[in-house]
Amino acid sequence: MSINATLIGQIVFVLAIIMLVSTLKFAKGKADNLALVGLYALLLNFTMPPVGWLHCGYWANKKG
Repeated sequence: MSINATLIGQIVFVLAIIMLVSTLKFAKGKADNLALVGLYALLLNFTMPPVGWLHCGYWANKKG
């Protein structure tokens, strides 16, 4: 099986969308500006995926 840039890009894109939806689900009702949380989640997941995962974890564990 050969791994090429297109496959890696598709995997990164799908993971970013999953993390975006998860972050928005967790932040709903806890955040004042849900659109900004979504923008941060999208940017973090495309630039630095582990930080995007931490951002999602933050909203999952936040009491609100």
